[in-house]
Amino acid sequence: FPKWLSSFVAASAVFAFGLASRQFVPMQQLDNNIDNSSKISGSNKSKSPSKRNATNSTDDNSTNAFLKFWSKLNIKERAAIGTLAVVVSLLTENFLIWVVSATYEPGIDGSPTPLQDNGRIVLEALAKKLWNVDQSWMAKRPLQKIRDTLNVQYALVSALGASFVCLELQLGGKKTSHRSLTGLALHALITLASARLIRYISFVLTVLPSQVPNCYRHHFPPPPDNWKDWLLVGMLPSSRGGCNDLILSGHATVTSTIACAATSVSSNTSFSMAVWTLIALDYSIEAYQGLHYSVDMFLGGIVTCLLWHLTAPLEIEGELEQLQKEKQRKEGVGGNATRAPP
Repeated sequence: FPKWLSSFVAASAVFAFGLASRQFVPMQQLDNNIDNSSKISGSNKSKSPSKRNATNSTDDNSTNAFLKFWSKLNIKERAAIGTLAVVVSLLTENFLIWVVSATYEPGIDGSPTPLQDNGRIVLEALAKKLWNVDQSWMAKRPLQKIRDTLNVQYALVSALGASFVCLELQLGGKKTSHRSLTGLALHALITLASARLIRYISFVLTVLPSQVPNCYRHHFPPPPDNWKDWLLVGMLPSSRGGCNDLILSGHATVTSTIACAATSVSSNTSFSMAVWTLIALDYSIEAYQGLHYSVDMFLGGIVTCLLWHLTAPLEIEGELEQLQKEKQRKEGVGGNATRAPP
């Protein structure tokens, strides 16, 4: 990966973040949103007192308290909470990776028989025909060369950096007219935290045998007999991953979140197709090499994309609420300035 390109991406990201104070929603559009919200609130006030009281009585609960707390936060404070959610999720996942690996006795003692992966079988058959080889392992090296040449991870980071610039300069047309970098960060962080939560719940509920021979021996020490030492090992960061944390794929949750963020800003269909083609190729090679089952990669991508669409209102509503507060504050300052002294 050329150093000049990585420097350019880093400089572009810094430049984009430096423009984070710009306003994105036209005031006319904001006025329409505020007018619509006031009409809705006015219609609610016209309801009968009995219905209004009944509604208020059902809303005074913990959920209502959380919504009140969330509405008081600006978009940057919400993004900070999203960052905290990701950190807590990753730390919890790191410990649970050790738990499932250290408690899966067949993996500790040797190499258990992996499950049948039909997706990998199909990929191996295709690779044999394309490279005209007799054994599937003979095609691993040329496939890895393709993966290294395309450099999917850095391509995704570059696409994300380009989307940052397009977002801040409002180059995406209607897709970026009401969005900001902070809102996009909040959206991505909540999506990633939710995906990682589903991931570690899934691999704790059902432990799948690793396809890598002697995986535990290469990743973890023998389980200590002392409970204190056992817990301390689980607290150590596992930078090389685990063995039985398979479903869903953590690799898929991260790359799919980046792809969703990049393509959501772009209004170019060809760009979006290119990004998701790289994602599909990366996931196929990952499954072919036996690092993950094909279902791990498939579900990792699908679940993350569904979560991205599910959490979309957090970004849009946060931006509109922030702009509405700023407008009300400016109107208050202007009204005080023009008020005649007594």
